[in-house]
Amino acid sequence: MVTLDPHKARLLTQLISPHYPNQRIMHVTDGRCDLHCTLADFTRHKGFEFEVRAVGCEPDSLEVPAHGLCSLEPMTLAAPRYNRHAKQYENVYVTLHPEHLERDIRTTLRKFYAVIKNAGILTIMVEKGAPILQTLDMELEASNFVAIGHVDIFDDYEVVTAKKLHGWGR
Repeated sequence: MVTLDPHKARLLTQLISPHYPNQRIMHVTDGRCDLHCTLADFTRHKGFEFEVRAVGCEPDSLEVPAHGLCSLEPMTLAAPRYNRHAKQYENVYVTLHPEHLERDIRTTLRKFYAVIKNAGILTIMVEKGAPILQTLDMELEASNFVAIGHVDIFDDYEVVTAKKLHGWGR
């Protein structure tokens, strides 16, 4: 597991709006980096609901600093949908090996689109140099995401953000 610079990892929490209470944040991870620890601390401090979904690893191996509104569950990208109980999220963070995303990127992104609230943000951390970075923007657009941007704050990762806006797409 890669340990992210704590200051740089906290910068990613600035994507979460500080103005709204009772937010839901989901992090889909295979345990490649420790962003889930930063997000768990942030959501505990703010009183936000935080769901960590483990893909391709045992949930117990992630060592998430749990709090009362934090849950840790296994997940498969082949699932018909990514949310339970029709929950929607203000922010979804994805830290998966590019192989996981490349298998069926368009279907995966459309499932993320379905679980994000209007004006919500999808944040994907991909290792720099991964071939998927060449087509990720196009795939996000094809999946109805807008305001696609790249943030270069980590040495090893490219951070790609995209927004779901009301009236765009499905």
